[in-house]
Amino acid sequence: MGCYKRCYLRQWALTDTDLHGVKHIAGEGGILRRLIWAACFLAALVVFLHQATLTLIHFVEKHHVTKVDISYRKKLDFPAVTVCNFNKYRESALTDRDIRNVGYHLGIVDEDHNLINPYLYTEEFRRKMAAVDWSVHDIDDEYNMTEFTNRTGHQLDEMIVECSWRDEPCSPDDFHHIFSHLGNCYTFNHVALATERHSSISAGAANGLKLTLNIQEEEYTPSNDLHGAAEDAGIKWMLHHPSEPPYVKELGFGAGPGHHTFVAVRHEEVESLPSPYTPCMETSAGFLDHFDHYSLQACRIECETEVVVQRCGCRLVEQPGNAPVCNPAETHECAQAALVHAVAGHGDQACDCSSPCSVESYPFTTTNVRLRAKYIERIYSNTTHNFSADYIQNNLVLLSIYYEALNAEVIEQLPEMTVPSLLAALGGNFGLFLGASVLTIVELLEYVFDELTASCTRRKTSGRISNAREILTVRAAPISVIDTEKELEHGRQWNR
Repeated sequence: MGCYKRCYLRQWALTDTDLHGVKHIAGEGGILRRLIWAACFLAALVVFLHQATLTLIHFVEKHHVTKVDISYRKKLDFPAVTVCNFNKYRESALTDRDIRNVGYHLGIVDEDHNLINPYLYTEEFRRKMAAVDWSVHDIDDEYNMTEFTNRTGHQLDEMIVECSWRDEPCSPDDFHHIFSHLGNCYTFNHVALATERHSSISAGAANGLKLTLNIQEEEYTPSNDLHGAAEDAGIKWMLHHPSEPPYVKELGFGAGPGHHTFVAVRHEEVESLPSPYTPCMETSAGFLDHFDHYSLQACRIECETEVVVQRCGCRLVEQPGNAPVCNPAETHECAQAALVHAVAGHGDQACDCSSPCSVESYPFTTTNVRLRAKYIERIYSNTTHNFSADYIQNNLVLLSIYYEALNAEVIEQLPEMTVPSLLAALGGNFGLFLGASVLTIVELLEYVFDELTASCTRRKTSGRISNAREILTVRAAPISVIDTEKELEHGRQWNR
């Protein structure tokens, strides 16, 4: 049997396979020659196995490559533009009742209702506060912070001096009101305003949005409200997708009075690979509780809201949801601190939000130039505004937002190694080091199959031969000596 196996293997190596090297090992020749070929074959096999292992590890690790392409478009959808005044509450809109309920919490008055920093307020406001009889005003336990924030915040129809979209006039009706950490904010090109997004058909300022805003600095109210930014004067603005909520608190940019800010925008589309390549989030409608579309900003806002509600039992005015809005005491004694911890990511209150796999973003560059106040003064001298040069320098903000080029930068992640490329890499190494292919594997399988079949056949044949020998042994059993002697004695007696 051993000779049979060796002969069959030698025949397979010599005539039945194209695997390089094995015919030299099994062929005719001296022992040294065959040993050299065997060593070469084993070395090639080891190198192949090493390379194949590295290739498989690289495939399992799921590496990716990034493809960057410039896509030229006939038109580009314009981003949403959200603008907020850095001042949250207008001084002239604050009533005695407002001061009684929120003045202490905002740091406007002390416990005795005296202005904390009277020199920061107008003379008119100081006289107004001095004349109030605080004994007739009681704390309102159901004081409406939403109504207070909306009423005392800056109103867009008072802020807009001039507005144009693609050189056509626009108005406050083209903006959607939202709340943010700065109170009243207004979004141009919001998804709630129209079924079709605004788009630019060419690059340049003439095909963009131009805003002239009055920040009303005389209305600025100093406060210790952590949501405000009392040390700044101007406009905080942000570009974002129309279906995404603006995260102005952390991602907004500023534009100061007395300057014209030019914003040259680019359009960027990013398609990331889902898990296991990257930790991005594959999104769908209904993924979040309070937003129709998932975005990093929406996730963070919703997470921060949950932190505040869990810790304080209420939410801030600008936060979504059905939880009750915090009253002044809850806002400034609990909710603000909870929000700060959530934003800063302290402890178990950190928000773990992943970027969506598909993102449209709007990178931009800005430039600022100083306004010619005297020239603008002449322009508005015959209008209802009638601004002075000093007022223009301290209050007017010009903002021009436009595409710098009518193309989109498409950034796409692709798998570095797919199943076809894995097979190609393994096949290349297989052929390079062993001169083999898929058909060689078929030959090996054929040899194994033939060997197993022959082995089973030999076992069956061996079993039949053993049975036949047993039968022959029984039939040819030897005659006993005793029986023979008995037969001879019986014959002698018969003959007598």
